[in-house]
This record gives sequence, structure tokens and C-alpha cells, in this order.
Amino acid sequence: MNREEAPGKSPEDMYIQQKVRVLLMLKKMGSNLTQSEEAFLRNYAGVVHSQMSQLPQHNIDQGKAVTRSLPRTHDF
Repeated sequence: MNREEAPGKSPEDMYIQQKVRVLLMLKKMGSNLTQSEEAFLRNYAGVVHSQMSQLPQHNIDQGKAVTRSLPRTHDF
């Protein structure tokens, strides 16, 4: 990710923009987002709209479902 500071954007704004972009790319690749990730996208719908236009236009889904590994927690 680009870590350069954009003029006029706070670090929190940059974080939100980058998180929205990553979540949208995961969704576009067929990954199932968690409820909290979906809620985050709904809360930042304006950012989502601006990022959608910046996503690559080619089809990055090659017919395979994308899965993500989440850290396991064990109660011992």
C-alpha cells in the first residue's frame, strides 16, 4: 500500500480509505467478508463509492473462491 501522505488527509482518513480499498478488492475476488467488515463498508459508503471507481476493471476472479485464514484462538 502507498504510505505517502496525501495533502489534506489525516492518517485516520488514509487508514479508512486503504481499509475500504482492501475490503473491496477481497470482495471482488470472491472472498466472503465478515459481518464487521460488511458493517465497516456500510458505515463508510461515501469512501466505498469513490474507491469503486479506482478498482482495476479487468476480471481478477479466475473462477476460484478466495479464502482467508483467520488466526485461531484456543482456550486451553
